Amino acid sequence: MDRILRAFGYRLYMGPAHGRGMYVGPISGRYDPGRPPPPEMEAQLHPAHPRLCELRERYRRLDSPLTDHTVWTDEHRRDGIDLRHFRGDNAYVWQLRYMGRRPARKYRAYADYVRGLDRLGLLDRTEEDGAFGCWVFDDGQGRPVSRDLLDSINELYFLDRTWGLFDRVGFTVADIGAGYGRLAVRMASCVPGLRRYLCLDAIPESTFLSELYVRFRGSADRVLVVPLDEVDQCLAQNTPDLAVAVHSFSEMSSAAIDAWIARLASTGVKHLFVISNEADEIYAADPGRRRNDAMPILDRHGYRLTVAEPILRDEATRQVVGSDNHFLLFELGEA
Repeated sequence: MDRILRAFGYRLYMGPAHGRGMYVGPISGRYDPGRPPPPEMEAQLHPAHPRLCELRERYRRLDSPLTDHTVWTDEHRRDGIDLRHFRGDNAYVWQLRYMGRRPARKYRAYADYVRGLDRLGLLDRTEEDGAFGCWVFDDGQGRPVSRDLLDSINELYFLDRTWGLFDRVGFTVADIGAGYGRLAVRMASCVPGLRRYLCLDAIPESTFLSELYVRFRGSADRVLVVPLDEVDQCLAQNTPDLAVAVHSFSEMSSAAIDAWIARLASTGVKHLFVISNEADEIYAADPGRRRNDAMPILDRHGYRLTVAEPILRDEATRQVVGSDNHFLLFELGEA
């Protein structure tokens, strides 16, 4: 049965409960064909680009649990990831599948919620042009919004409430599993006190896309994209004040999570911000489709949970959008 469903484009999305999951059907139009890549980027977004080939070979040579992928296999990469349209609905960001039916209505509700948080007017200071195949919706007030934009602003305000983000000056952030650099670009454009943002990822395509996207958005003065084989040296030279892991731990094995957390703890990263796919818990994706509790890993390295709240604190908005993801903030104490 599994083979038949996969042949028709369905993919198994694993839930937290002992390997149970659901099959997610194919989406017609995984990217918006009306929003192609800018002409100056077209030729660079090619699977045989020399830089991407170099990164693949460098990562292949590494002997590390970070490169033993249990989710980001070749099959997962084929989940709609067209380099030319890397901001479409794909394995990086579930823009359409996340919202399910009637996405336009749900994005308006999400935008209304974010607008209620927006004391600094970030919606007026940022924009969404839909480049690279991103699905864009009207927020009900004539403003184009996307999941990229709304998630980023919502995350920035959580960090402001709990960590004083907008009051800090000269701080460094390390993003574990940075994807194409979504949050890096938004934080660089919205947070004046940011000194350095480090994009770290064990997937060569992610490093490649981040390098291109950060430059394209003009954020390279404060955002540093770090190849995996340079991470240890980079962390030693740029001690982060905060690490973030946005939906990334749920796509890693327990061994990979342990390797990342060990690096953070040994470097003395004081705070860790995690977004979980399973309410207020974190589950690793281990071999054999096993979902194992990853909280003991963080605890063993000294990270204690200090804040846990739904990403949408308003219950009515949660009901409309249908999200149970949580923001989790950890602080490093005694292991």
